[in-house]
Parts: sequence; structure tokens; C-alpha cells
Amino acid sequence: MDYVKLNKSRHAVKFFDGTKIPTVDVKQIISAASLAPSAHNIQSWHFVIVESAEKREALLQVVKPGNHEQIKQAGAVIVLFSDTDLVERSREIARLGAGELDDEQLLRFNSQYPQMYEGFEELYESNYLSINTGIVAMNLALAIKNYGYESNMLLGFDRTSAVNELLEVERRYRPELIIPLGRTENKGKPSYRLPQSRIMEIR
Repeated sequence: MDYVKLNKSRHAVKFFDGTKIPTVDVKQIISAASLAPSAHNIQSWHFVIVESAEKREALLQVVKPGNHEQIKQAGAVIVLFSDTDLVERSREIARLGAGELDDEQLLRFNSQYPQMYEGFEELYESNYLSINTGIVAMNLALAIKNYGYESNMLLGFDRTSAVNELLEVERRYRPELIIPLGRTENKGKPSYRLPQSRIMEIR
């Protein structure tokens, strides 16, 4: 699909018809989304597909009541986390990508980047992770639409380790977004966009 057309057709949708999305589709959507760029190619995202009815019901404990129905009706639910152990993430990339990375890249991921991450202050690291989350989240929203599904991005939940406990996810992963997706006749409505004159300057 044409990129502009895809963007213009994607809107937040909060009502789904309950039809289950095949897990293979969700995996392919995530695979497409994970092609997103990231700072230092750290790929600090971690996706959890909430597949079981038990886990989805448990998730409602940390989601604001106004968002419960879309979680219940969704054909699939993805929880997006950030990997806060950037040192280990960097070395993991070196280990898993050893056959494809050249010597210079391996040096970066094994040594230079870990040293850099160890020097990050807490606020700087949090912002660093949030920026990477935003990039991959937009890719995810577009990939979902491209596969013929609708979605919404939820921030209305308790973003503490309670999510990790409910989903049995390591605490090194910080919960960022919950994304319900599915089929629906409701395609959403375009939201107002500021004119170019308000968002762009030429100097």
C-alpha cells in the first residue's frame, strides 16, 4: 500500500468484533514493525503477545476501567516493553549477530556501547528508551493496518512492575504500551492535523 494512503487510512479504533487474529499474523506484524530504526541499532523493544484468556483477564487488573472493553473484544493484544538492561542488550546483539557483523560493529556492541550505556543517567536513559519505543510503536501501528487490522495504543494502565508480574515477564523489561488489535466495521475517524505552517520552518 502507498505510504501516505496507509497513514491516512490508519485511525485509533477502540471497538473490535472479537474475532481472534491468528498468532502467525501477529508474529509477522511484529517482525515487520521490528525493522524500525533505533538509536545505535540497540533495538531495545520487547513484545509480549497476550494469548491466553487467563493472562488477558489478569491484564485488566492494571488497565483503567474505561479501556477494559477493547482489551476483551480485541482479536489480539500486544504489550510493548523496553529493555532497560542496555549493556546486556548490546552484548546480546554481538553474540546473536556475530555471523553478520563485521569486526568494527562487534567492537561497538561488545565494548564501546556497553561503556556508553553504563554512563547514562537515569533520566537520559528513560528518554532514550522512550524515543526508541515511539519509533517502533508507529511502525507497529502501520504494520497492523497494512495487514488489514485496526488497533489502538493504550497508555491508560499501571506502568509498574505489576504488569511484569501478571504476565511473568522479567523485570529488566519496562512496560510502555498495550496495543489491542482486531477486526471491526469501525474504521475510526481522521483526527485534526495542524497545518504545515505550524509544524515546519525553513531557515
